[in-house]
Amino acid sequence: YLISLIAPTTSDDRLRSIGERARGFLYAVSRAGVTGAQKETGESAETLVKRARRFTDLPIAVGFGISTRSQIEEVWKYADAAVVGSAIVAEIERSIATGNTVETIRDFIGGLLPQVAKDAAES
Repeated sequence: YLISLIAPTTSDDRLRSIGERARGFLYAVSRAGVTGAQKETGESAETLVKRARRFTDLPIAVGFGISTRSQIEEVWKYADAAVVGSAIVAEIERSIATGNTVETIRDFIGGLLPQVAKDAAES
């Protein structure tokens, strides 16, 4: 599928149109600006997800700036998934010199996962 992106600036008319045509899931951009680690996900992401749910039953993933376990836990309160991208790329870049990229990324991602996800993966 071509995954549709929605942003805090997306109008309700556009959300309705996207919701009617989208397949797979919606990717909610958590905030305006560029991607990369941020300290907070911001209230605009939760508001956007609530608005989008009025127009679709598809799962909604939130991304842009998510880089910590606490951010993931917060996003999971109102969205179906949290997308971590730039933080993983940064870890890859840092680990190249050590030659332990796979192990480093495995450990980094493991540290991001809330316990509920770890428990689900083991069952």
